[in-house]
Amino acid sequence: MIDEDVAEKVIDHVESIASPLLVEVRMEEVDTRHVAIKSRELNSISSSTDAGMYVRVSLPSGIGFASTNRISSADGVDLAKRAVRLAKGGRRKTPLKLAPAKAVDSTWEVKQAVPLCDVSAEDKIAFLNDLDKTVQDTGVKVQGRFFQVMDYVIRGHYANSEGSRIGSVLPRVVLTCFNLVASKGQTEQVFREWAHAGGWEQIKEKDVPAILSNEVIALRNQIEKGRMVKQGRYDLVCGPEVAGIAAHESCGHPMEGDRILGREMSQAGKSFVNPGMIGERIGSSYATVVDDPTVPGSYGYYAYDHEGVRARPRYLYKEGIINEFLHNRETAGAMGVETNGSSRSESYLKEPIVRMANTFVAAGDYEDDELFGDVRDGVLMKSFTEWNIDDKRFNQKYVSREAYFIKDGEVAGPARKCVLEITTPGFWGAIDATSKKVAYDAAECGKGDPMQGMAVFTGGPHLRLRGVVLK
Repeated sequence: MIDEDVAEKVIDHVESIASPLLVEVRMEEVDTRHVAIKSRELNSISSSTDAGMYVRVSLPSGIGFASTNRISSADGVDLAKRAVRLAKGGRRKTPLKLAPAKAVDSTWEVKQAVPLCDVSAEDKIAFLNDLDKTVQDTGVKVQGRFFQVMDYVIRGHYANSEGSRIGSVLPRVVLTCFNLVASKGQTEQVFREWAHAGGWEQIKEKDVPAILSNEVIALRNQIEKGRMVKQGRYDLVCGPEVAGIAAHESCGHPMEGDRILGREMSQAGKSFVNPGMIGERIGSSYATVVDDPTVPGSYGYYAYDHEGVRARPRYLYKEGIINEFLHNRETAGAMGVETNGSSRSESYLKEPIVRMANTFVAAGDYEDDELFGDVRDGVLMKSFTEWNIDDKRFNQKYVSREAYFIKDGEVAGPARKCVLEITTPGFWGAIDATSKKVAYDAAECGKGDPMQGMAVFTGGPHLRLRGVVLK
């Protein structure tokens, strides 16, 4: 059990030695279990328990952050002293200003229909072995096979000097699958991740065996029957996986307030967006991209962020217009707007920074098959095997893993290694139709110094882009 009195003592101590704008304390306990098999052999099995806390102090001169893997009043006071010292040494050119936030006294928990603790290691090994057998039974030569399941429960308590007190219980389950398909002296590989907030039911509800079987067969067909795309201008239909990575990389990241203000410049690059671009057009009226932490059962789910701000959907691009940035209290204060609850940390060891949650293209009004109906000569890029984007998130490249030609409104034979190189406005401006159904993929988003991997969803419906250059 987390001793909540520790946070109270830390806040009192900071206020006795400084005049902070804000004092924040977060304490966490994490229980993790992990099982992996490789080519039908048990590869690893482990379980662990971790606990710790951080203290963050905001002064006009700067922000100080300190953390430890212990939770006690003595450790908390030590962290408080270090955080105050760091904040005083910040020497900001302009005084720090934090956007206001309402004090919250609340608890939240993601419920588990099938509790993770009720699923034994033996059950998980049997489940993974069944997936391996399913792949082998396809008759496809799958040279490399790796399957892993991990679950963990994060119990947290957040307190700040403005009166917020928030308890949380966040269970997550993560299934990862890797298959390497070989044929005719060539190989294709597919890495899949299913991850959710909730219990074991989140994995069991997925028809993973059928998905994996279809994928390895499709990859063999790509090798054996796929034809290269002749360079030229085509209509392109992007599947939800491609829509999702585009939403994450060319909308989510450049719309992060800290990146826009230059904090990320030496770590992960800049943004083509500047603070004055709110209201400017970036794409067609079908280009609506949402970042929504409240999607039920999602990998990026949370009810309150790590600054105690209630989560809500953020409309980043809205009908082709740059609508709002992702903000924590620091970036919102600098730009004179309200925070929208986008502050998260990977664990108590890392400072919370501006992060995405579940970033996806909003649904449209077309059925999936309607998108193909009037495409005379085009390509369906169902999934990607490679993506690249520059440090301003402006020029980008996507290479297909599974793709198909579209001829006279019908999906035809496999297209091999289709390549789209395009700018951010070029991508979002070319969309002239989106389908009704949004699908999600789980991912780990990397950002920060030190690096933090963050649980997120990417996703979207099918998108149709008119007249883009493919090769």
